[in-house]
Amino acid sequence: MGGRGSSSNIGGGGSGIGSFKGAGVRIESDINGLNKALVNKTLNGVRDTLNEFGIPLNTLNGVGVTDSKKAMASVNGFGDLSLSRTEYSSKNSEFKKANHVADSTAYGIGTHEAGHLVSDYAMHKNNKGLSVLEKANMRKSGKWDRQVLKTAKKMNGGSLSAVSKYGSSSKGKAAHEMVAEGVSEYMRKGKNASATSRAIVKALKSYL
Repeated sequence: MGGRGSSSNIGGGGSGIGSFKGAGVRIESDINGLNKALVNKTLNGVRDTLNEFGIPLNTLNGVGVTDSKKAMASVNGFGDLSLSRTEYSSKNSEFKKANHVADSTAYGIGTHEAGHLVSDYAMHKNNKGLSVLEKANMRKSGKWDRQVLKTAKKMNGGSLSAVSKYGSSSKGKAAHEMVAEGVSEYMRKGKNASATSRAIVKALKSYL
């Protein structure tokens, strides 16, 4: 999915593209045809989130472009970030506000997708005995993210609330998006984020 972030504060600023190139992350040439400002804001969001969790930037395997119209951006199980050619070819400097997500800015799309990267990183670290296929199934089914939310629930006094309309369910595959939305809201609001988002971040960090 895509669409979260910090509308006024683009983290430490600078070039997200440059940060990831410097870390040896593969940047596909198709990126050059997109709106560079939007791409940099999104990659800044990814970078700042990975830094918040102390995770290497090259956890992001590559950045490319997709013609799919299903999402503004998406991260697969291999750590590849795909940006929508349609959305990122916009001539506007920012995306339109959307109320169904924690943060719909370009930076926020990055923090949301990085939330998936963080969760996947934690899953691999805590399930080294599983095969590649077993880990893939754990990710696809939402089993790992449900475990993260279970831990977050305990840390939050036994309850969790919807982070956003998009991140509102801890059941099934939907848990995947609730975790990412919690990370995105936390990256936007910090200590002023909801108790649920703070607990999700705390739970993820406990697995790192």
